Amino acid sequence: MTQTYRRTNVLAAAVFIVATAAVAIGLASPLSLRWLQGGVQPVDALEGLDPVMLVQGKEVQGEFKISVTRDQFRYFFANEDNKAAFEKDPARFEIQLSGHCARMGEPVGANPDLYSVHKGRIYIFGSAECKKRFEAAPEDYLEPKNPRAAAVPDATAKGAKLLEKAVKALGGADRLTALSSYREESSFMEGRQSGSVEVKTEMTILFPDRIRVHQIRPDWNDVSIMRSQTMVLSSNSGFIEGPRGVAPVSAAHRSEQAREVLKRPIAMLRARSAVNLHPVFVGTTDKGEAKIDQVEVEVDGSVYTLGLDSATSRILSVSYVRRGPQGKYGKYLLDFSDYRSVKGFDVPFKIAASFDGQPWPEQSATIRSIAIDEPVSPAQFEAPNHGASR
Repeated sequence: MTQTYRRTNVLAAAVFIVATAAVAIGLASPLSLRWLQGGVQPVDALEGLDPVMLVQGKEVQGEFKISVTRDQFRYFFANEDNKAAFEKDPARFEIQLSGHCARMGEPVGANPDLYSVHKGRIYIFGSAECKKRFEAAPEDYLEPKNPRAAAVPDATAKGAKLLEKAVKALGGADRLTALSSYREESSFMEGRQSGSVEVKTEMTILFPDRIRVHQIRPDWNDVSIMRSQTMVLSSNSGFIEGPRGVAPVSAAHRSEQAREVLKRPIAMLRARSAVNLHPVFVGTTDKGEAKIDQVEVEVDGSVYTLGLDSATSRILSVSYVRRGPQGKYGKYLLDFSDYRSVKGFDVPFKIAASFDGQPWPEQSATIRSIAIDEPVSPAQFEAPNHGASR
């Protein structure tokens, strides 16, 4: 059974429009982040309905004096027993996905009064269209379990051997371990109703855990005006600076963006020195005339499949399960090409992305330049003094 409630919310609509554009490139807007953070005051959730009753299929109004504030939402309860049940097991009764739109996922914000209950869990949405699509096929928009290939001894040993060959082909284990910084300048074409526009990106990684992504793109209404946005992440903090000011980045979004950075072969293979990637050989496929050895690896619970050229040991592809441009989960594939030598490292200058077999231009990239182990100022990763959170 699904229960719903609709109420027009201008802020939620604005969040959806702005952040839907941002999610394709991995940068949230300060507006969406402010909504996710709940602003200065918590937001009353579910039009005041008791969430403990709601997951049971009953719409019962909560009492104003019986409430619990959790993260950015304030929940109301019909009685003290229900409040106690919520406090005992909040993950069961609270709004799921940290309050993000259940169709589009983070960083898209949502209206806490536009909800559905699916399998005893409450989800909210950024628009009526998002709600409609989710309710038509909920499992398409919820992260699936991604079981790993069986780690039998032969497959594990071969996977480890192939991974070490990839490390050697890239530049060598010692050089990768000592790698201190990586910076690339790239561009991609972003589709709009009026036609495609070029977006320029500069990504800087200061190993082991600091990331800075700066993007410049034409304004959505007037392409003659250029807009810039910067996201800075570390292992325990992060912020986004844009036209509206500076806003913090949630822990969940930091994790997701760190995962995106790992799609670069040099970053993924360097990570092997800090964590066990648990490589497992899963088979060999053909790509044109080339033979491709496939190796599964795991980083922070996420499973990636690397496609290694059998002849050169270069990483020619990385694939994993993630949300696509319309919010559904599916196979995300990155093909790497145009390998060149930069300070002794063999790195790709072309990335072609696809989702469930269809090209995804906004996730593709033509890399114009790569700088490795050049001096990087730590000041680039500090929040500007002028931008208090808004």
